[in-house]
Amino acid sequence: MRLGGFGFIKDYDEIKKAGFDYAELDMPEIEELDGKEFDAFRQHVEEAEFPIPNGARILPITEPLFFRTDFKVTDLEPYLKSSCRKSGQLGIKQILFGNGKARQLLDEDSIKREDTFIQFLRMLCEIAGENGQDILIEPLGPKYSNYINTLSQAAEVIAKADMPNLFAMADLRHFVWSKEPFEDVVKYRELVHHVHIDYPTSYPERKYPNVKDDYDYAPFFDQLKGYDGTLTIEADVPSDWMRAGADARELLKTYRK
Repeated sequence: MRLGGFGFIKDYDEIKKAGFDYAELDMPEIEELDGKEFDAFRQHVEEAEFPIPNGARILPITEPLFFRTDFKVTDLEPYLKSSCRKSGQLGIKQILFGNGKARQLLDEDSIKREDTFIQFLRMLCEIAGENGQDILIEPLGPKYSNYINTLSQAAEVIAKADMPNLFAMADLRHFVWSKEPFEDVVKYRELVHHVHIDYPTSYPERKYPNVKDDYDYAPFFDQLKGYDGTLTIEADVPSDWMRAGADARELLKTYRK
């Protein structure tokens, strides 16, 4: 299992120094880079030889969008093409699709417009596929979204979209808030291509996990036995990356069997 740290471009070098295996970065920030800025960062990544396999938060949208009656799938096509192209050039192979506010159901009739969301997923997968990338739906707890809260619900949407590069991920925090059984990680193992953890019971603060926490991580890690993919500590950006990296490695070592 490879251990990653989530951050922003400014954190990239610190994540490497802290001893993580890779960095998971915010995709909208990457997309905002102009040509010269992007070329400079891409060159830096190549020289650092420190991978960025995962890109978080594909869209810079923090308000309901997909289930609005005026939403058109093609509205986001230019943005997605540019974002996937840039991220692909940085080596990002897995795009994490959270964006809980954007996929918020507006009312009880919103679900009737789910087909539009499915069409959007297919377009996103096609664009990502052209850049050698997979799309990973992130189930989000009820405090973050009211649509696709569990892995089982993500599996239903993935089946409807029926795209070869569409998968899901498992986030400890959202398992806890959705009261989803950890056994679903095993049940949907073929769909789970990435994992997030943090100290899951605080809100909205997201603390770095620690072996001294008053939370038992063992039941979740027990379901990850045999998982050999990426696991990112997705928490608030720490003030001390070296301490955060040491804590993360100690936690992983404690529960790795």
